[in-house]
Amino acid sequence: MTTDTRAAKSNGSFHNWLKDIFLDWDRTQMMISIFLLGLLALAPLFIDSTYYLGIIILTTIYAFIGISWNIVAGFSGQLLIAHIIFLAIGAYTTIVLFNNFLISPWVGILIAGLVAALCGVVVAFITLRYGLKVDYFALFTIALMVALRTLFLKWKYVGGAVGMWFRLTDPSFDKMIFADKPPYLYIGIGLVLIGLLIQYRIYRSKMGKYFLAIREDDDAASALGVNTSLYKALAVIIGAAMAGVGGGFYVMYVTFIEPPQVFNLGLNVEIVMAGPIIGGLGSLAGPVVGALLNKPFAEIMRGLLAGGRSGSSLIVYGSFLILTIMFMPRGVTGVLHTIYRRIINRFYPEETGDS
Repeated sequence: MTTDTRAAKSNGSFHNWLKDIFLDWDRTQMMISIFLLGLLALAPLFIDSTYYLGIIILTTIYAFIGISWNIVAGFSGQLLIAHIIFLAIGAYTTIVLFNNFLISPWVGILIAGLVAALCGVVVAFITLRYGLKVDYFALFTIALMVALRTLFLKWKYVGGAVGMWFRLTDPSFDKMIFADKPPYLYIGIGLVLIGLLIQYRIYRSKMGKYFLAIREDDDAASALGVNTSLYKALAVIIGAAMAGVGGGFYVMYVTFIEPPQVFNLGLNVEIVMAGPIIGGLGSLAGPVVGALLNKPFAEIMRGLLAGGRSGSSLIVYGSFLILTIMFMPRGVTGVLHTIYRRIINRFYPEETGDS
């Protein structure tokens, strides 16, 4: 075999590999997400401002938390409104372990995920035991958030109403304390990559198919033999564990936490819900695409309207969410999917039966 023949065969294999990815919308979404994360990874090369790098870091955190909520609400269709309670539990667990027991955040974040998962077990047990669905399920999570906020305001061990600060020392990898922003950015990107992989594996697995069946019709899925209680609980527990890990990293970055900050519906909408909804709830790329649009827009509006009337930035931000829901009910990825189908129909008609 000549060199030219081997090169042609290699190019053909590479072309077939790209074609296989492109003809699979799920894989295409993964490639879109990874490409966007790659652009974020290059940000420190072009952005010197710590303020803008901070926004990008928070964007990665929003994306990861958005993925955790997407598994619960987007895949299994459970309206877990106050998903931020798991972020808060994870954040408090991490900071308490670090301040009171000198446990490295690298370990504390994993423990935070386990503690949040246990809270997810409690939420799943109570809601399934008493048959709370849809709006009642949503109201229960909101009520739980209010109750936990009151509890943490009174709980002196976790700082009470004053909150807790990290006892910052010299920069240390072991303590996840860095003098510059880029390390936090790369940790955030790493978390999102892990979240994307978990989300993709769930979506393509039998469990993911059960989630989707429950989302589309709970009773029909049960009639077909799906253990709906088990898989609803699994969705909540997985989402809770991921949110707990995200909360641990969130508090490590912001270095401070107090009950009104994290047990807050406004922050819940901004961090948890807005990204996946803007990006496309239930889609694989939605949380990443949505976070990239949501967080920078919110910060830009706060900056531009900071000197205006109180609440003006919230009005603009709320209007942005309303317009997105009205004109893109399937989110940005819904629009991208429409464009994708047109491209497939044009260049690969044999794959769609249009040839």
